[in-house]
Amino acid sequence: MLANLDGKALADPRPLRFVTGKRKKFWNRNVVAIGLASGFMEPLESTSIYLIQSGIARLINLFPERDFSPVLIDRYNAQAHFEFDRIRDFLILHYVATERTDTPFWNHCGNMEIPEELKDNMRLFRDSGRFYRNAEEMFALTSWVQVMIGQHVQPRGYHPLVDQLPIDKLREFMASVKGVIANCVDAMPTHAAFIARHCAADLG
Repeated sequence: MLANLDGKALADPRPLRFVTGKRKKFWNRNVVAIGLASGFMEPLESTSIYLIQSGIARLINLFPERDFSPVLIDRYNAQAHFEFDRIRDFLILHYVATERTDTPFWNHCGNMEIPEELKDNMRLFRDSGRFYRNAEEMFALTSWVQVMIGQHVQPRGYHPLVDQLPIDKLREFMASVKGVIANCVDAMPTHAAFIARHCAADLG
């Protein structure tokens, strides 16, 4: 990374070490753990801010009276565990689906044991190109599909209803999708142009 800087580094790199995981109970009696107090997974997807927001929203929805109903507490914890687990699976997908074999790290990632839920989702997508998102989870269907296809998790089949559409209609639909994406890309600045406009480094 240092070899690719345009100028002199402003400081020495500071590696950060962290322990991943989540609490067994996010809400225990009259204490609710939110944000980094509740758990941490990894920094690249930047899910921590979202988890703070969702934790606060969930607490507002299930806010107790003075008796701290265990029914509300159990529901809060169940929803929080589900949310963490689905984000965990999405993050693991980036690593386990790798095709890299050039380092011990990537060899480990490609062969590591993964949660059963993630295995099932990858198996379903490989089988027929299908993925079903639970409405309560963070990442959308398109996010899951983009990572799978981007990591070359390719489906062997497709939904049979596709065969009921004339080929010219399918081509027309795919062309319209391609056109929408192209229009969005054309309207966006390049990465370099965005940085130059909004957050250029002061090298003076």
